[in-house]
Amino acid sequence: MMKPKVVGYLRRDISGQRTRRHEMEIRAMAKSSGFDLARTLVAGPTAPASLAALLTVVGRVGAVAVITPALDHVQFRADEIMAVCALITLDQRSIPPHGFARHQPSAPHRGFPGRA
Repeated sequence: MMKPKVVGYLRRDISGQRTRRHEMEIRAMAKSSGFDLARTLVAGPTAPASLAALLTVVGRVGAVAVITPALDHVQFRADEIMAVCALITLDQRSIPPHGFARHQPSAPHRGFPGRA
């Protein structure tokens, strides 16, 4: 049976000295989670262009998720990624639900529209 494919993504300008370690951690997380890491994209500071390339690769390989060190690597584009696949970060080690770029700190939900 084929493992579901994932794509790694990190920005060299954010990872800095930790770039190699982040690449290894992405590989290790993919393996331990039962995924096949199809490719890791290491981008520079030209984030919009590299995020477009990431979405192209995700579509091409049929990835079910993108693994990135932290949300700052995808900046404000998390929703665009999560429109096509899941987004996993090394720092929170979970898959946020589609449409939610960030987990809010747990707080009582009183006063939120649509909440009981």
